[in-house]
Amino acid sequence: MNCVAARGGEIDPQTQSSIAVSADPEEAQSWWLINASPDLPRQIESTTRLQPRRSASRNTPIAAVLLTNADIDHALGLLLLRQEEKPLVVYATEETRAALAWLDRTLARFCGIEWRKISSDFQRLNGSIGFRAIELPHSVAFQFRDEESGRLALVAPAVSELTRELSEASAGSEVILFDGTFWSDHELAGVRSGARSAREMNHLPIRGGSLDFLRQSPARRKIYTHINNTNPILMSGSPERAELEQAGIEVACDGLEILL
Repeated sequence: MNCVAARGGEIDPQTQSSIAVSADPEEAQSWWLINASPDLPRQIESTTRLQPRRSASRNTPIAAVLLTNADIDHALGLLLLRQEEKPLVVYATEETRAALAWLDRTLARFCGIEWRKISSDFQRLNGSIGFRAIELPHSVAFQFRDEESGRLALVAPAVSELTRELSEASAGSEVILFDGTFWSDHELAGVRSGARSAREMNHLPIRGGSLDFLRQSPARRKIYTHINNTNPILMSGSPERAELEQAGIEVACDGLEILL
């Protein structure tokens, strides 16, 4: 239904989830991506600050990619960065790296990948941004810290379980971008017989899962991201969207900008 509405101009179409972070948007190689979606070329073309600088024929302000897991919709965009002049810097767990061995072999014929380890302790990306990984079943979340102000943001686009560490990280974060893939656990069964549930696909549904968690969070901004095309929260005016708005929770859209 959402796809039909998007094609008919009733709702804005959206690309697959990918988030860019920067301390200084104008500095060369100053952007870090959380996941590289298959829609990355379109996202770059629609975002001037992610486009190559005029000073060289082949360059990019994207310094590195941080992967939450090895899902295709999180990693396939790496192939689309294959024409870089030097290896792609990618932060990931050992499990994610092993699962993406096929991609590693493919890119070895092009720019290659420089894999870097992630840590549960804060490490500096560049400038005034630090980040740490929060281990989750089947994924990781990333918490970012502005080293000058001490403000925190939590990015968790693939969550199967509300762990204690994730809850503690959310309590201190001013901004939370959270897994909004499915509204209900059996959402896909309504469009495809025999489809797996949200939890079987390692996504905590909003209803009966993350909604109460975010409703109680003290964060200044709480935003659902990584939203599947079956999710009714994409439709403005739907009862599900109204329930989020009443709870003070936003729905991410392409081009959304957040200042921490």
